[in-house]
Amino acid sequence: MLTMLGYQLPELLACVAGAAMLAMWAPPAPGRKLALAGISLMLLTTLLRGVMSVWQAWVINNATDGYASVSSMMGLFSAVGMLIGVVSAAGLVMLAWGACKAMQATRAA
Repeated sequence: MLTMLGYQLPELLACVAGAAMLAMWAPPAPGRKLALAGISLMLLTTLLRGVMSVWQAWVINNATDGYASVSSMMGLFSAVGMLIGVVSAAGLVMLAWGACKAMQATRAA
């Protein structure tokens, strides 16, 4: 299970560092709140991916009736993983949109 969580560590560290930089170092700009919301969404989805990985490993290791119980859960894991990917992509778009708004504001000034 620690290995499964370890796969999420680089993205988790990047999201925490990005959120800290936006919250502490970025001056108030028009797109700052949008960028913070986007990076927060990405942080949340990274944490959810970690939880899903641990849950998936637990289901595989504790399967009582063999392949039938694991195969029925794999569809659920795939669907939730796809949904998490879509939400994470939306967070990335929000982050980029916020950065664009901030850069346009500094260019106009």
